[in-house]
Amino acid sequence: MALEYLPIMAQSSAPKPPRVLVSPSKPSWCAVEQPVNQSRVALLTSAALRLNRQEPFAPGEDLTYRLIPSDSKASEIVIDHHSRIGPVPRQNPEIVFPMAALASLAAKQIVGSLSRIHVSFMGGIRRHEEVENELAPAIARELKQAGVDLALLVPY
Repeated sequence: MALEYLPIMAQSSAPKPPRVLVSPSKPSWCAVEQPVNQSRVALLTSAALRLNRQEPFAPGEDLTYRLIPSDSKASEIVIDHHSRIGPVPRQNPEIVFPMAALASLAAKQIVGSLSRIHVSFMGGIRRHEEVENELAPAIARELKQAGVDLALLVPY
């Protein structure tokens, strides 16, 4: 049985009144075109992660994103997300940004290779039209430019 993540989050942890769930006006999922073990894979995280030398995310409705190089160290990663999820992801970003786990899959040839970049953005943004028409296409262009075949979304 599939886990319906967004409705569960909307009911259990969203500010009151509950968030309105919005479906994209033009869904853009696409089929995986080649075997995963031959694909270049990137991570997408909605945890508002950045490197300590990058500009912080603004609180609230930040529509920017940060590129995180694959060779970044966990000690360089900062979480700017406004969620009250707790201190554990801040102590171990691997929980919300599993780069080491993905690298291990690449080493075992379960995935083809790691993208040179991964992408982080602020989750929980209510400016749905701008997310769909500005943020998502900008991220898609970055991933395409990096030659990414498959992107794994890790929600926060």
